Amino acid sequence: MSVKSSERQVGEMPAENKDLIPAIFQNLIGYHLRVAQEASFQAFARATGKADLKPGWYSLLTVLAEKESMTPSELSRICGRDRSTLTSSLKGLVTRGLIERRGNPEDQRSYNVRLTEEGRQMQERLHIIAKAHDRRLDEIAGEDKAVLIAVLGRVAAALGAERDF
Repeated sequence: MSVKSSERQVGEMPAENKDLIPAIFQNLIGYHLRVAQEASFQAFARATGKADLKPGWYSLLTVLAEKESMTPSELSRICGRDRSTLTSSLKGLVTRGLIERRGNPEDQRSYNVRLTEEGRQMQERLHIIAKAHDRRLDEIAGEDKAVLIAVLGRVAAALGAERDF
């Protein structure tokens, strides 16, 4: 029995989309996590109106807004990003003039990154968009929000502790 779009719960997948998912993926948490993340990133990018602005940059800019400066390794740990993918994000942020690199006085082999004034202004604009986006996510999660956050936290803690798969 098909559920009409108007009767469907917020966030429930339309039957025609469910039929497109290969059977092997239909019950895989990892697949659904990735699809949900991509949908969230695309919605955030649409809200910013900037095609070249990467949704993951908001978290980097926000962490840097809270700290004077950090090493890429520190940013990687806090944001849960692999160091190799973080490097390309940092290059993009430098190119856009949103962050700057400075030598690390404690370790000549590394550097610190910090927000520029333009980066601070961008983070403030993105924060307004992120709050609206998060309200939408709260609406979708509804009364299951605390459970969803707890489960995602367990996934991140368990898989983050494992370095090999």
